[in-house]
Amino acid sequence: MKLFAKCPKCKHETSFSSNYKTRVEYAMYEGKTKNLVCDNCSIKNSFKVNDLFAKESKLAVLMAGLLFLIGTPILIYYLPILILKYGGIYASLGAAGLLLIPGIVYSTTLKEDRIRVNTFNRGWIKD
Repeated sequence: MKLFAKCPKCKHETSFSSNYKTRVEYAMYEGKTKNLVCDNCSIKNSFKVNDLFAKESKLAVLMAGLLFLIGTPILIYYLPILILKYGGIYASLGAAGLLLIPGIVYSTTLKEDRIRVNTFNRGWIKD
């Protein structure tokens, strides 16, 4: 997960990666402060864990969108073949259900990313 901190001098956001899901978990393993060097002004800052925040991943949105944009046309191309090969109402209903798969994967990926970000940003630790 990408975590961010705002430089107090220039207000630029500096990011770093973390494997921890909450601020409490981060503080337990890494300590209550994080030292970062601002990418913009090159000043070393010390941030409390409560000053760190997570944002939704652009990579997750991109991957989910690509899956949706590529998966849907592929399914639309193969649906007539499936319906003509097996025919009947059940094949038609099954084929229609297949069209839902890219949309379900897309929405699930975005929802899980939102939950991950909200879980980190919601929890606070006492100073």
